Amino acid sequence: MSAATTPGIRLGYAINQWKPNFDDFTRPEQHERALKVIAACGFTGVELRGGTGRWDPLGRPDSIAATYGSTGAFLDVVRRVGLEGVSSWYVDPGEPVDEDLSRGRTLLDRSQHAAVAASLLPFARFLSEAGGSRLVVRALPSAGSLEQPLTADAIGVAADGWNTVADVVAETGVRLSLHVDCLSAAADEKTLTALLAETDPARVGLTLDTAELTVAGLDPVQVFDAHHDRVDHLHLKDTRYIDEAGERLAPHAESSMLSEGGARGIERWFHECGTAGGLVDFPALAERLRARSWSGWAVFESEQTPNPARSTMLNGWYAKRLFP
Repeated sequence: MSAATTPGIRLGYAINQWKPNFDDFTRPEQHERALKVIAACGFTGVELRGGTGRWDPLGRPDSIAATYGSTGAFLDVVRRVGLEGVSSWYVDPGEPVDEDLSRGRTLLDRSQHAAVAASLLPFARFLSEAGGSRLVVRALPSAGSLEQPLTADAIGVAADGWNTVADVVAETGVRLSLHVDCLSAAADEKTLTALLAETDPARVGLTLDTAELTVAGLDPVQVFDAHHDRVDHLHLKDTRYIDEAGERLAPHAESSMLSEGGARGIERWFHECGTAGGLVDFPALAERLRARSWSGWAVFESEQTPNPARSTMLNGWYAKRLFP
């Protein structure tokens, strides 16, 4: 049963919350079970997440083809359970990729731009075949991984890189969208504004992630107000916390803060939309979206959940009320 939604807004769900337990998510029957839960909760598309290795059979187009026999065979499963297709794919070019013998690439190095574009093209081609519309990419590396603060020139180099990637991806009909997570060097209003100013608005959009921005100290509603003309994709999740101590800017914050909870020992940074004590003002954001007749995929997610199916049901309940 599909949820009735605000005209123009399509409801998707991110597969990422199932993936941390790789040993529990390696076989097709497990994938199908997750897709059935997503469909049963009223979502019509699924967002995949980039990954690598035999423990991540949904991490890359070639891994999907190897597991299912072909891209088409996987899409048959997606549609058979009641989903329209794969809405989008999130990929961080900085993550190591075993299949490419890559330790990760960065757009801050101009010499790597062509390699990043080539590595992302297969994802865009897959999305084109799957009916997807957004290749969501991590805008900038973690702030704590940088040897020195970003300069205007460095931001310009990264922007040039994303314009190059967008040119390559455009041949598939899929649009590139920059994602800003709480650890990213782009999770700063000045940096984000500069990066968007130097990327082509006709080819490069912005994915607004409600909880990631909130943890970084940014108000997602204000970010939408400032950059509504670039927002072309949504990641919706809640959080009860803001990183007021700036731990997200430290080296290895992926483990010290997000995984281990930081100095406060926070068990979960991310929660289902509308969770008690959540800081994201979803009704205000929905009002902004309707006022501007925004259209696109609203992809719900709940990272760090101990029970993916339960989180999907809670988000499905909230989605029907947020976008009636």
